[in-house]
Amino acid sequence: MYKIGELSKLCNISVKTLRYYDSEGILCPEEIDALTGYRYYSAAQLSDCYRILALKELGFTLEEIRDGQKLSERELAGMLTDKERELNAFLDRTRQRIATLRRLSDALKEEKTMYNIIIRKSEEIHIAYVRLLLTDREHSHRVLAALREILPREIQGDRTVVIDYETEYRSGCFDVGLGVEISGELPSGLQLEPTGANGICAGETLPVSATTVRFPDETACLICGQGEYDQAVVALHQHLEEQHCQITGPTYQIAYEDGVTEIKLPVCRLSAAPQPPRNDDIQVEFENDERVIGHWELVDVLPSREQFLPGHPKTQPGSQHIRELYFLPQGEWYWCFGWTKGYLLTSFGYPRQQSRNAYTIEEIGGETYMFIEMRFQTYLLYGGAPECWVLRQTDHRRYTRRDIRRKDPIPQDPADDLRVIGTWQVCDLVRRREDFVPDRPNPAFPHDALFWRTAEFLPEGEMRNTFRNVNDMNPYTEGSEVWRWSTGNVICEPQSTASMYCFQEYQGAEYLLIQWKSGDYTYGGEEPYWYVFRRESAR
Repeated sequence: MYKIGELSKLCNISVKTLRYYDSEGILCPEEIDALTGYRYYSAAQLSDCYRILALKELGFTLEEIRDGQKLSERELAGMLTDKERELNAFLDRTRQRIATLRRLSDALKEEKTMYNIIIRKSEEIHIAYVRLLLTDREHSHRVLAALREILPREIQGDRTVVIDYETEYRSGCFDVGLGVEISGELPSGLQLEPTGANGICAGETLPVSATTVRFPDETACLICGQGEYDQAVVALHQHLEEQHCQITGPTYQIAYEDGVTEIKLPVCRLSAAPQPPRNDDIQVEFENDERVIGHWELVDVLPSREQFLPGHPKTQPGSQHIRELYFLPQGEWYWCFGWTKGYLLTSFGYPRQQSRNAYTIEEIGGETYMFIEMRFQTYLLYGGAPECWVLRQTDHRRYTRRDIRRKDPIPQDPADDLRVIGTWQVCDLVRRREDFVPDRPNPAFPHDALFWRTAEFLPEGEMRNTFRNVNDMNPYTEGSEVWRWSTGNVICEPQSTASMYCFQEYQGAEYLLIQWKSGDYTYGGEEPYWYVFRRESAR
């Protein structure tokens, strides 16, 4: 499955546009992770992206594209033929669109270029290296030529290296590393003077450093010719998706003097299906680390640490459900998170997923950054590698859970809704009320795994609720010291939440839907899910 950023980069569609396509029902993700909000797309949807782009280029409206998805292939071919007649009538102005139509026709016939792709351990390369922002990827050739001009010829090798640190499609500045192979020591103080012709975003002199590009034990490799790079990268990503591989670093483009290009991608093999979580032991003795206490803002999520560049995030703002973290004194837990020195501790999901996520702290440009090797779903369930989460510290305050918890205004309405009084048995948990269908329970939350089991509404606003312990799955009951109700709302006193309830009828059966304001709502700022209940008894 592709994350939204990976699909964005492959298809040259911005993440913002992909989210819009989702909201309009044009291209919806096959899966959305409940905690992180990650959107996952299948390999088949990659072809859908190309089709959407091509149809847009041909002048079809988004409404026409959405309607076209309901057509058979034969009907779609007929629609394309009609458009070709229209374009031919305005041949002088539509040559580019006709070419796009032909490319789309080729794609429909599934004509693909075949590449030999292997996954192996790769040798290291010593290079003279600069990292910079380019306004156009094509300008990398000019910078590499300028780099060769200032290097002593006797230490220059045959190969050049372009490292693409981006993870999503961009139309502006591109973060790249550029290097020329070397076999000796660099002169001290070597610098590259940027000019307007080379397309460098910043006009500063760039220091040239000697570095070694090393590849992990598993690296996907592909050989292609000049002019085939974009097509070859798409083929490589499709192959990795089919082989259940996770991309764990930037894309390396290694060019040889004879015109051959080698593309390398660090990868990690995944299991084809979810496995029992490989959980860490998080019952660890607390050790203090005063540096981390306070509020941290999430600034980037990356496959690897080396892809981070301050001020140039690869993950666009707003694409993450979790946008901030608090490190409370004494490692106190809130929501899904606790900590001890050197580790962020997490516990979430069903089945229960627990991990110790190592962190390091660095001072960069006057700011304090934390780099966390985050072990989420891909690592815990599929045997993948951790992601790199980058956070910036905003303050050192000693927060408590009460300080950071979202609190609702508590309604003072009377408890006079006789319709709700009685015992209600849980049926389902859904993202939106309209998602509930009695015969099709939400597959993401099996009935036996649902936390809230029964809701009992008593006279005069009293309430008893039964829940299932997440550790041993045994039921327990919380009474009116925790819960009460008023007309239209269920109130949790300790958490200061007021959750709406409403009734719905399906085929003569009455259901009660109650908002579930868990930590996702009180700490994560997300919209609450809805628990669905069916009446067990009435008073």
